[in-house]
Amino acid sequence: MVSSKATVKPVKALLSSLLAVLLITMSVPFTAMAAVDDFFEEGSFMFLVTSEESGSEDCTVMAAFNENLDPETITEIKVPGTVKHDGKIYSVTALTNSAFGSCTSLKSLDMSECTGLVSIGMSAFVDCEKLSSITIPCNFNKGLFQDTGIVTSGDSFRIEYASLGNGDEGGGGSDITETSGGTFTYVHNWGKDSSNAAQHKCSRCNKAEAHNWVINDKNNAEHKCTECSAKERHTWQPDAGNPKQHKCKICDYAEAHYGGEANCGGKAKCVACGGEYQTAAQGGHQWEVIPSTIGDVSAEYKCETCKQTEEQSINTDGSSAEYNGRKLNIILQDPYKVLPDGTTIKSTSVESGSERYNELLAQLDNTYKFENIALFELELFNARQEKISGEIAGKVRVLIQIPDGWDKNDLEAVLITKDSDINFEESIITIDGINYLGFWTNHFSPYALIETATEKESDSGTSSEGRDTSKTSPATGNSDFVLISALAAVSASAVIFIYLIIERKRKKA
Repeated sequence: MVSSKATVKPVKALLSSLLAVLLITMSVPFTAMAAVDDFFEEGSFMFLVTSEESGSEDCTVMAAFNENLDPETITEIKVPGTVKHDGKIYSVTALTNSAFGSCTSLKSLDMSECTGLVSIGMSAFVDCEKLSSITIPCNFNKGLFQDTGIVTSGDSFRIEYASLGNGDEGGGGSDITETSGGTFTYVHNWGKDSSNAAQHKCSRCNKAEAHNWVINDKNNAEHKCTECSAKERHTWQPDAGNPKQHKCKICDYAEAHYGGEANCGGKAKCVACGGEYQTAAQGGHQWEVIPSTIGDVSAEYKCETCKQTEEQSINTDGSSAEYNGRKLNIILQDPYKVLPDGTTIKSTSVESGSERYNELLAQLDNTYKFENIALFELELFNARQEKISGEIAGKVRVLIQIPDGWDKNDLEAVLITKDSDINFEESIITIDGINYLGFWTNHFSPYALIETATEKESDSGTSSEGRDTSKTSPATGNSDFVLISALAAVSASAVIFIYLIIERKRKKA
């Protein structure tokens, strides 16, 4: 088929324009034409003022397509609900006869703002053969389309138009009526539904439907409805498909967990959704030793945070010192974890007969009787190899290997100080078949390991180290003899006195 518009387009356009002007002129009262600029152009339209009362909102216009433009190239048109001219706002209340009749390429028509439209002229859409979509307000009166070239049927419509037929092979053609169709799209005036926050309601037709939530691109903490612009904060829940994040159960927006205090395993509870997640930091147990479990080389610890218990080594560091040509192991144990990480112990034996040896021996309390003695300098160093001076924050245990030949039952550990030497409660600890003298201390300074002398050894007056023990311990043998002699003299005097009294009485008798 060949369209009739292919041969009569210029004539039809001219007639259409003249007809539109004539119909507009006939439909307006004469008094409305008296004002200047009753006709004006704005964008794609020509407007005729139908009411213009000063200071009133009843300023209205009738609209038609602006044929100063090429109507056959237009594919989309939006009819305004209002138009501004010379500082006044006019409501569009009518479309003229044949308003869009020449728009043969028109595909979509947006009339969503035409809430005040009360009239559509005859043949307004005649020959709009490609029109397939019309957007209208939800309460639009479809009866206005009668005699416009659009035949409505529910949510769809059809358009009738004439085209020139080819006819028989040797004859002329004839006009044939054809149809095309399309659908209506409705625009609601959504607002909040006071009875149900999960939906909105149209103020024009009272239709209600659930919100259409999307993420608010201006505030990621909330979503908004695309229809009514309602906004609300996300309702978070852990994402079952990804343990590292949570998801809004309303709009499905997802983001990584955050906040919360990490536990011993580095896991924290998300402050947004309450789900547990693995933090970047691995956390750490807060171990506290169980004192009753402290053994030779290990102890049981309980985490104060998660209450988990486990056995741990209590050796912090080890060193050695020489005694009589043999090395003695010295072990530092820190069950209470009072020392900084990386603390080490350094032990140095004080050579017998040296100036330092004699100085320390002179400082040693002279009440000790010993068979053997070994002197050591014990020092602590932090991870930066800086000496730790003075008392430490708590007690640690020091183990000194017992030299061969020493009686482990007669041993003492003594901290040598200028003011007063300090004794400790010792214990014998065996590690890998080696006997150690163990004691608890919080101070590091010169120490003496002493094998005390037995009674027989002390009677000789000298120790195996060559020290004169009779000068460094009380003369208990001499004092005992004096005491016994005095008691014997007193007893003898008493016996003699009693004997004299008895003899005197016998002579008198």
